[in-house]
Parts: sequence; C-alpha cells; structure tokens
Amino acid sequence: MTHAEMFPVSQKDVDAYNRDGVVMLKGVLNDHWLGVLEAGVALDIEEPSARKRDWVNDDANHFFVDAVTVPHNPHFERYMLGSPLGSIAAGMMDLAAACAFYTTIFVRSPGTQSHTPWHQDQTYWCAEGRQALSIWTCLDPVPAGTELEFVRGSHLWDRPLAKPHFAQDHLGGEMDVGDAEFMTVPNFSGADRDRYEFLRWPMDPGDVLVFHGMTVHGGSGDLPAGLWRRSISAQWLGEDARITTRPGGCIPDLLPEFASNGIVVGDHPACAMCPTVTAAI
Repeated sequence: MTHAEMFPVSQKDVDAYNRDGVVMLKGVLNDHWLGVLEAGVALDIEEPSARKRDWVNDDANHFFVDAVTVPHNPHFERYMLGSPLGSIAAGMMDLAAACAFYTTIFVRSPGTQSHTPWHQDQTYWCAEGRQALSIWTCLDPVPAGTELEFVRGSHLWDRPLAKPHFAQDHLGGEMDVGDAEFMTVPNFSGADRDRYEFLRWPMDPGDVLVFHGMTVHGGSGDLPAGLWRRSISAQWLGEDARITTRPGGCIPDLLPEFASNGIVVGDHPACAMCPTVTAAI
C-alpha cells in the first residue's frame, strides 16, 4: 500500500458528491504536481501508449486521447501514487484507501471545435461497482463557455445511457451493443435541456473535478484561438470494484494486462498495475 499526500475533503464536499455526482475542489494541485503533469503529457506526446487515438485530426482541429496504466509513464505514476488524489478519492468514497486504476490524457489544439459526447465513464470501464470515480484537472485555464458539463444527480439513475463511439476518427453517435438496458441519450444540448439541471465550473490550473463513474457529462470542446486544452483524468476504484466485461467491449481494454497480473473477471483489481493508495498519517 502506497502512502500519498493528504488533502482532506470536507463533509460538505462529500455530501455534494453523493447528491450531485460531482464536486469541484479549488487549489488541490500545487506547482510541483502541475510540473509533474506537464512532464507526463509531454512524454506521452512523444511516446504514447498503444491506446493513443486521434478522435479528431484535420486541418483545423486535433483532439487526441491516451489511456495509460500506472507503470507506463513515470510522471503519471508519481502523480497517481504521491499526489493528494488518493486521499481525495478515498475520502469521497468513505474509505481508508483507493485503487489507482489508470490515467487518461486529453489534448485539444487551440481553436479545436469538437464537443465531447454526453456519456458515463464507467460504462466503458472493465470494472464495476458503486465505488468508482474520476478526478479531472486541466493544465490550461478553463474559462466560462468552455467548461465540462455534468447532469446533476445522473449517477443515481436506474438505467445507463447508450454509449457513444469514442474511436479513431469516430466521435459520437450511439454504439449498437444489442442491450436493452441502455437508455437513448437525451438531447442535452437542445430540445431536452430544460428537463435537467447542469453543473459546470470555470477552473484554474490546480483545481480538480471529482465525479462518480456514472455521472453523465460532456458538452465541452469549443476552444477559442490560442487556448490549449490539456486535461488529465485519473480513475479510481474502491473496495466493491470487480473486474468485468462490457457489451461492445471495454475502453480502454485493460483485461489482458490484468490477466498478466493474475487478475480475472470477478476479481478485485488491486495489483501492481492498479496499486492501493492511502493518505499519509
């Protein structure tokens, strides 16, 4: 079990997370950790993993994503295992520790006009359980009008959303997975918007968003000229998490790597690639 820096979360923040499915925390990451993330993104651009995908890549826009496990990138390994994120994840889930699942890097070039489809992270993961969350931060300012948006309370819905495509040069639409469990994605940006309540926050580097794995989010992506969007999302799991398969496959597909660590479907994910982190006392 790895000890990390402490960032105590207040009961007010925990209550907001449980009620709304998302909370924003100010000033979590200091200059040291922002520097670690800068180095991690720079290294990933030069040496991406095999999972790197260009979701949009044309003359005017470039939007790529990569998903890396803890051992893949030394900078993100330091971030996951040493930063305050482990204590935040554990605190939000009311646990003594949390499992560092993996890290996702999103990079949009300045002026990119490409919305993130409305989705729930966990419906793609190879892990199930109610104790699951993402901690999202950005190395660049997030001004009003460019924020990630969240559907308040959507982590408590009875049915998951249909899954949009997140594939090479194919962003959006709905995947046909032949499963009646999924509900059609409402038109959150148009005709259905008044039926829901949305949460969003302008952010500065160092701020973080903490949101449940089943909280519906999307909508961001229209960037003004000159503004990069280098964001990093760290995924965390709790005691009730178990490895699973998904209709239509998992994104990212970490099942082979878990198998190489002796972890199979039905197992708790804790292992060398998904270490357990607790806050230092």
